Amino acid sequence: MNEKIKQSRRTFLKGGLALSAVGLAPAVLAPAVQAKSDNNSAIVWDETFEVVVVGSGLAGTCAAIRAKENGAKNTIIIEKMPVLGGTSAISGLNFSVVNSHLQKAQGIEDSAALFAEDISKAGGYQNHRDLTLKMADTTTRVLPWAIERGCRFHDKLKSLGGHSVPRTLYPVNGGGKGILRPLRRFYTQDLQGEIRRRVKFDKLHLNAQGEVMGIQVREQYFFDPNLGNDDRENTTGTIKHYRVTKGVVMAVGGYSRDVEFRAMEFPNIRDYIPTTTHRGATAGALKSLVAAGAQTVHLSLMRFAFDIPTEDLQWGALVDPKTGQRFISEKNNRQVVAEAICNIMDRNEGRFPLNIYDQDGIDNFHDKQRLHLALEEGMMVKYDSIEALANGEGIDLTGLKATLKRYNEDALAGKDSQFGKDMTALKQVSVKRAPFYAIKARPKFNYTQGGVLINENAQVINRDTAQPIKGLYACGEATGGLFGRIRLTACSCPDAFAFGVIAGEQVAKA
Repeated sequence: MNEKIKQSRRTFLKGGLALSAVGLAPAVLAPAVQAKSDNNSAIVWDETFEVVVVGSGLAGTCAAIRAKENGAKNTIIIEKMPVLGGTSAISGLNFSVVNSHLQKAQGIEDSAALFAEDISKAGGYQNHRDLTLKMADTTTRVLPWAIERGCRFHDKLKSLGGHSVPRTLYPVNGGGKGILRPLRRFYTQDLQGEIRRRVKFDKLHLNAQGEVMGIQVREQYFFDPNLGNDDRENTTGTIKHYRVTKGVVMAVGGYSRDVEFRAMEFPNIRDYIPTTTHRGATAGALKSLVAAGAQTVHLSLMRFAFDIPTEDLQWGALVDPKTGQRFISEKNNRQVVAEAICNIMDRNEGRFPLNIYDQDGIDNFHDKQRLHLALEEGMMVKYDSIEALANGEGIDLTGLKATLKRYNEDALAGKDSQFGKDMTALKQVSVKRAPFYAIKARPKFNYTQGGVLINENAQVINRDTAQPIKGLYACGEATGGLFGRIRLTACSCPDAFAFGVIAGEQVAKA
């Protein structure tokens, strides 16, 4: 074990970290303390903790670890689902880091300011740049901290679209196995931290000064995906009241799965648009934060992902299968392309458009790893001829041939006469050399840039006073403002890492 970690553990043991018979830190039973809740009724606290972290994903796990490492011995993670990890457990978690050991070894010059500028540019400069810069700067110290606690990364950097320099590490075995599991193991085994599953956060308890006293939860709660709105309709579980002496960290993720809520914010995102997030990503916790006075930001912004990188859409022709015609420049940013696809699908009763490539286009793909994955899993299909492709994909052949004839002529001329795509910059790549490839252009709703506003110390801001709500912290996708209109690729992981660590450090000081 790393010597620093050994010393940290000895410090906790000397400080009186009690261990239960099953190896978990026992909850401190509260005396019969009574306080006033927001409806002026008396609260009898069932248990008392120094810190409660709501959510067991990457941000929440980092917050809990740092809270305990900084002296908040009686810290607990609660998770509403039976399975831990949230969306982090099923995400790749590519980790963009400034001045990593790999950058230094390769002589790559980078800075927090450059990383923050890349994020700001991608987001249309609609982000809160102080938060973006803080996140970028914090990645430098978080990476070695994570590695010391068991996270494993490949020994090479990814060069991704929108990033000025190669700065992205990717975990061994993927994000859940390479990052989240080692951190959870460190929290539960090395720090003897407790995690409670099926505990649903319902609301915050505030005192007369608007400071957090504790939370109301439901233990033995069972999430029901068949309900129209689980947060409102699900009444399972036993109500308990947890008192907190330092604070609550909200690491509850986004709301991509909340069809009712997202339809209010994004009326063009229909039920048939898939999402890559876990099924518990609903808006209930966000609504409770709003009820407690939290300022929200960017709730009407969302991020789409495709089965292949957005920058590789440009090497082919994106066509409406009903007509075989193009409808947008494939070189547009992911948001513009995704919204255009949603409009086409509205007219075609949910039928996905397709990207058509020839061998030259495939050879120019930026991310060969995801290309091979798409081919292996059958998302992308290879055909010997355009006729076979049109027949296999159900595209109008006459319309497709006319579209590709014009597209190929434009490629030779160097300019797209329909939508202005710079074909010269794309090496005049056309769609005429067999074999041909087709992949459904599926915009997947995978991230919500909106959430509660925090400051650089991860404190949640009150919408009325514009000041921090004492005892309330947030991190990860539960927050908003870091990214703006479009979240740059490989940036959810640094956000969760950086502000998870910050939230844990700050709440422990309270």
